[in-house]
Amino acid sequence: MSQIKQNAWSLADIEQRTGLTREVLRKWELRYQFPLPMRGPRGQRLFCNTDLRKLQLIARLQRLGRRVSTLMPLNSQQLQALLDADQASQQLSSHAASLPTDLETLLATLQAPINPMALIDFLHSQIKQWGLNGFVEQRMPAYIWAVGDAWATQRIGIYAEHYFSDTLRQIVVKALPTAGHSHTPPRVLLSTPPTELHTLGLLTLHAHLALQGADCINLGSQIPVEEVLHAVREMRIQVVALSISSCMLADPTIRYLSQLRQELPTDCALWVGGQGSAGFDLANLPGCQIFTDTASAVRVWLEMAKAWRAAML
Repeated sequence: MSQIKQNAWSLADIEQRTGLTREVLRKWELRYQFPLPMRGPRGQRLFCNTDLRKLQLIARLQRLGRRVSTLMPLNSQQLQALLDADQASQQLSSHAASLPTDLETLLATLQAPINPMALIDFLHSQIKQWGLNGFVEQRMPAYIWAVGDAWATQRIGIYAEHYFSDTLRQIVVKALPTAGHSHTPPRVLLSTPPTELHTLGLLTLHAHLALQGADCINLGSQIPVEEVLHAVREMRIQVVALSISSCMLADPTIRYLSQLRQELPTDCALWVGGQGSAGFDLANLPGCQIFTDTASAVRVWLEMAKAWRAAML
């Protein structure tokens, strides 16, 4: 590697780091006036870090099918945004193409006779293939829906659905970033009311928030009001997030939420999500925020975290 004064790269360096030939680089110099190299003491072409970065981005975008003439007027920040968008689109297409086959593979692991290791191996392989972010955002929602539908249509037994839920929770939680001093407030407590056994909604929110840097405390299911309040005080919680499935009766659930909201500190937010909360009358739940999707809750948390950081400056 030849690097002069730590900020100049030779033509050979540029070729090696971008995959572009010197013939292509000289053609671009004549046609687009970029790159315009400096000259070294012996007249050799030298390129700065900014040139190298832009050329790397253009080369990657060209390989994705972008026309060079449309890329040259853009700066590195714009090129990076374009590359991020193209890569995300490619990843979505890849996810969509393989999803039907993967869904069938997943359901096959849950049909009798169940081989417990087959499901574990499948989930681990999916996280490795797509990355934790890709798995949580693209695969996990589809898998949760497919398993729920398979149980509802009696393709798999209730025991298989429970085994899937517990196995998925263990594997995803273990893969998530661990809580620590680097995590960003507000701290979120996750749970469900008494008699609510379904926790995959909690897992989905937990995973998305943790990947954004949130410190999440997941208490699991069926936590009474007094225990939630105790946890809020002892663990300095700023958000209580509850998942309500369609199996829950509205009246006792609203009573639970109303009591909880009345006794929570005024600066502690109360969030409710899940299919069972869709029909709740907000007028009966003052101070309680209802979310119809995980993405909306994550956006609100990000705004709260931004405000929190600004207040600490």
